[in-house]
Amino acid sequence: MDLFGTWIAAKNGMHATLLSMIDSGDLAHARTRDELLAAISTILDAGVTAGDLRPDVTPEEISAALIGIFTVTRQPGSTGIADRLLDILLDGLRPQQPHPTG
Repeated sequence: MDLFGTWIAAKNGMHATLLSMIDSGDLAHARTRDELLAAISTILDAGVTAGDLRPDVTPEEISAALIGIFTVTRQPGSTGIADRLLDILLDGLRPQQPHPTG
């Protein structure tokens, strides 16, 4: 997760360059998105199979959450906030335990 965060941070830093590359056709945005979603899907599937991740979360939801976290925390000095938000996201991906009644 931390490596993905570093990648997103670098991507945010190169935003203008990436946009010009997409506009010129040098970078296939859709292909990159598809590859990222496929990687997330593989991780989610393995986590669900192992019983470590809840089964009702989609790769698109994870991607949106990660992009949101790294977009709002891209300012210098906000690494701790990004780490905390990633911890919260991962906690939310764990299967929910039934609440005891009583």
